Amino acid sequence: MERKDAASLLKNAGLKITRQRQMILELFLDAKQHLSAEEVFLTLKDKGEDFGLATVYRTLAVLEEQGILDKSDAPGSASQRYFPAAHEHQHQLICTRCGKVIYLDECPAEEYLHRLAEDYGFQITGHSFQIYGLCPGCREG
Repeated sequence: MERKDAASLLKNAGLKITRQRQMILELFLDAKQHLSAEEVFLTLKDKGEDFGLATVYRTLAVLEEQGILDKSDAPGSASQRYFPAAHEHQHQLICTRCGKVIYLDECPAEEYLHRLAEDYGFQITGHSFQIYGLCPGCREG
């Protein structure tokens, strides 16, 4: 996924660029996994930042509402996890234990979707494909 500038994303969404929004969004742009609000809070705390958990939740809600972040409710996961919104066709394998994300290079449902469109006369304009399970590291541990 191409690295985007947090300030530009906020500005393009019509949001005021605050330190909290910029730092939280940068965490997601640098992350290799989906993050929960608690993980964002603890990561910022470890970096010496003094944002409250309520601020993190409010910021995540604003970023999701503006289409900058998406959230997933992974089965077996205790909390919702957030990730940068994909504005291109994308599919993912998501670990329900550690949040690791593996992006798939191809669409595993392409033929099936084409058949559905033909069978039902349905014009498909998009779809989301997320597979939940345990990554190799979590399966072994």
